[in-house]
Amino acid sequence: MSLKNIILLGAGGNLGPSILAALTADPHFTVSVLTRHSSTVTFPSSVTVHRIGDDYPDAELLAAFKGQDAVVSTLSHMAAGAHTRIVDAAVAAGVKRFVPSEFGSDTRNANALALLPAMFAPKVAMVDYLKGQEAAGLTWTAFVTGAFFDWGLQVGFVGFDLPAHRATVFNDGATPFATTTLAQVGRAVRSALLRPAETANRYLYVSSFTVSQNGILAALEKATGRAWDVTRVDAEAVKRDAQARLAKGEFSLEVVMELLRYLHFVDGYGSNYVEEGRGSDGLLGLEGESLEEVVGRVVKG
Repeated sequence: MSLKNIILLGAGGNLGPSILAALTADPHFTVSVLTRHSSTVTFPSSVTVHRIGDDYPDAELLAAFKGQDAVVSTLSHMAAGAHTRIVDAAVAAGVKRFVPSEFGSDTRNANALALLPAMFAPKVAMVDYLKGQEAAGLTWTAFVTGAFFDWGLQVGFVGFDLPAHRATVFNDGATPFATTTLAQVGRAVRSALLRPAETANRYLYVSSFTVSQNGILAALEKATGRAWDVTRVDAEAVKRDAQARLAKGEFSLEVVMELLRYLHFVDGYGSNYVEEGRGSDGLLGLEGESLEEVVGRVVKG
């Protein structure tokens, strides 16, 4: 099997541009993107753009997928209702490989799934649906990446407020977790598509490095040349508060982010997958990155 013609869905989001850049930089691939008519995102002139209706009409999906070897989706879980129809169109068009929008936490981890079922259950169901299409000739590859490190550092997801030089550290801050930069995710997708036999019908666990909040804090203090203000919080108290708010119907971004932080910074939720022996970087030929170098780039902007 060779995967040459690749179509990317969600190319204008947080992750999509990095995957698009990695694929278009490789002469092996012919890359196109699928986007909605209402989208105002622009793409390089070298990339074919397929514009379809905002509700992803079946006929338009089929037309866009004709001749494609692989579909890579970075569509958010909020668009989950369209995902199975997108898979059906891929099967009907003869697509060989489907990469679902699984990027992030290990959704198969029972503790993580129980913590955020509304977010993770649709992702698990999507992969289960893909497994059901294997007999029709469709293969799949799902990626576990942990938090997007550089993005997470910029927006405060991993607990650090860059402008204020303030850190919010869970417990003692020593729990290790795997994390991946956006560019490394792009390289991982490219490498997997170049290795179709070895990466078929499986989860791949990729990373830039394994680190703790304390390690990030040390790198930030070195990069900024100053001590940071540190607030240490009880992880279980954070979880209880977030779950209480969820129970009251507050499914807000703030609440979800608190629970996502919790599962990264507490053992048992599948976030330390490299040290637990599940990493796929060797299979994909990926080299690790330097924490200090990545932090330095983010700090410099």
